Amino acid sequence: MLKHPTPSPARTGTFAVGRRLRAPLAAVAAGSALITLAACSAPGSGSDAGSSANATPTAVSTAVGDTPATLTLFSAAGLQTYEQGLADAFQAKYPKIKVKLRVEADNNYNTVLPRLLASDSTPDIVQPYDLLGGVKDNLLTNLDAYDKAYGWSDKVPASALAPGRVLSGVIGQGHLYEAGGSAGPLVGVFYNKALAAKVGMKTPPTSIAGLEAVLAKAKKQGITPIVASNQDGLIGHLYNLLLGDYMGADKLSAIVYHQTGATLDTPAAVQATETLQKWIKAGYFASDVNALNQEASYGKFTGGKGLLFFQGSWITQTLDTNFKGKYGVFPMPPAEEGGPYAGMTSNTLAFSIAARSQHKDAAALFLNFLTTPEAADVAVKNGYAALTSHAKSVVKPSLSGTLTDQIQTGYAAIAADNGFDSWLQNSAPAVGTKLTQQLQLLVSGKVEPAAMVKTLQTTYADALKSS
Repeated sequence: MLKHPTPSPARTGTFAVGRRLRAPLAAVAAGSALITLAACSAPGSGSDAGSSANATPTAVSTAVGDTPATLTLFSAAGLQTYEQGLADAFQAKYPKIKVKLRVEADNNYNTVLPRLLASDSTPDIVQPYDLLGGVKDNLLTNLDAYDKAYGWSDKVPASALAPGRVLSGVIGQGHLYEAGGSAGPLVGVFYNKALAAKVGMKTPPTSIAGLEAVLAKAKKQGITPIVASNQDGLIGHLYNLLLGDYMGADKLSAIVYHQTGATLDTPAAVQATETLQKWIKAGYFASDVNALNQEASYGKFTGGKGLLFFQGSWITQTLDTNFKGKYGVFPMPPAEEGGPYAGMTSNTLAFSIAARSQHKDAAALFLNFLTTPEAADVAVKNGYAALTSHAKSVVKPSLSGTLTDQIQTGYAAIAADNGFDSWLQNSAPAVGTKLTQQLQLLVSGKVEPAAMVKTLQTTYADALKSS
């Protein structure tokens, strides 16, 4: 069971932003109503044109479904069941192409992968923990030609593909090196159904002002509005959601990806911090929140000690132990009514093709398969929310339906607004440490929002210099 997903180290410079956590799949509830998209193919020239060690194929073929081939997918043990499910579903659709898993222990995956990519026995399909390193060393395939042939940029939200793009040594834009569909956890607002009914919350708030109105009603009725743990800095989930709302997902992601000119020291970030401070001063958190750890916060929420819980859908297995059916979830509302949804996630359907792969065209067909409803269904069955394209007509988030429906709907709402971003902590390990400290000081009234933002920006800038 995966608890709080410790933000991965940065995948820029020595930080390696977006290094994947090699741990067993989180118990993320996901909806069954998937956004469908017919997979399309474009004619190309050549057969398996991306031959061994060609890191930038230009003549590619999408007509390889009936050509026998055997692909190797390098999998961490914790993801084996999920990735075997993807392989089986792909083979059911393309029986002439076999996909064999090569499984490595979770704690060895990151160490073994670079060596394998540089070897003559490289796997074809991988999830690189260090995208920049793989690109710099010509170990990964430039997927631009396949992107054009299959139309991935039209099928998958740009914010879901951004972590797989590299330009001049920077993540987030430029050439595509990691692609697939879109699946991952939803970080949102969990709510106690009984307490929601008590305060008259019949629909999800559609703005921060609407959310504040709910918090005020709960406080007035003697209900703790927000359950959180801040001994471990997990108010950071809420803080990241506020940053995404006020800054915009693209500007928050730019910091994580170390894009030129990206900065946290902005009026929007200060406004997000001021909003959190206002909620602290209003008494919307338990008075001992700085002393609470994650386990204690779970107990408080499932014990009916608070209305809302800002967390990720990986917690559902823990909550379902004794709270199943008594809670729901909706996405963080936009800053303003009608504004874009934003939220942190990690794309579990994103894969790369080894530059030394002998079967690039077949491997690209596998990546294209990840944009289909069949692949999304595998993701759902393994505990993720998933979709296969921009949502053209998204069902509005509601408090009705099953928990899985609510998670899927929330994920789709964020996707439709191209609002996927990452945790600020992922920008550098030092930022994660400093953020926990600053959040604790904010709760105790020992730092003001503008000063907190400046401190975090200084920590970020210093981390970049040291790299």
